[in-house]
Amino acid sequence: MCGRFAQTNIIKATSDIVKTVIGKVDSIDNFNISPGQEAAVIKKYSNGRALELGHWSILPSWAKDKEGFRPLHNTRLESLIKPYFKRLILTNRLLIPCSYFYEWSKSEENKKIPYCFKLKNDDLMYFAGIFENNQFSIITREADGENSKIHHRQPLIINKSKINDYLNLKNNAQEILQSIKPPELHSYQIGLEINNPKNNFKELINPLPN
Repeated sequence: MCGRFAQTNIIKATSDIVKTVIGKVDSIDNFNISPGQEAAVIKKYSNGRALELGHWSILPSWAKDKEGFRPLHNTRLESLIKPYFKRLILTNRLLIPCSYFYEWSKSEENKKIPYCFKLKNDDLMYFAGIFENNQFSIITREADGENSKIHHRQPLIINKSKINDYLNLKNNAQEILQSIKPPELHSYQIGLEINNPKNNFKELINPLPN
């Protein structure tokens, strides 16, 4: 699962893989992006890759009860074989650049404990995603190793060397995604301020003192 993530200095951080910037992406410097908010995404066009804004969570066109339907902010890798997701993964792929993401574990007292995740080498992460219109969903996979002790799901992070393969619609996306091994992540406990989606400041990523 991915319920919150951060994007900081995204235009500069993606300049080596993105050709153009569309819209007010420079307004995105968010340490606490929540489902339903705008976030920067990377799409491939005929003239190259572009960084633009997208709405996090898909309200499928087939949903009859628009008010009662819970928008899809995550899509399981295992669900990509279902007709709706299969169609999107064939034609509507994107990447979501990410600086940090957050997951919650539960204490013995059933309290939610937040953790911050980042790559061990501090590089920018690229989540695999799908989209419909201007809405996107993050693809998730089973968590591995130490990560699974905090949460049983995690975003599917694409190796930088696989970005072009994934965005090339001629390639079988499911085969590519299944072949990608989860990268090494570093995680640490952070403060409860992250629980409030209205909070957005750099100190949210600070580790709790020992």
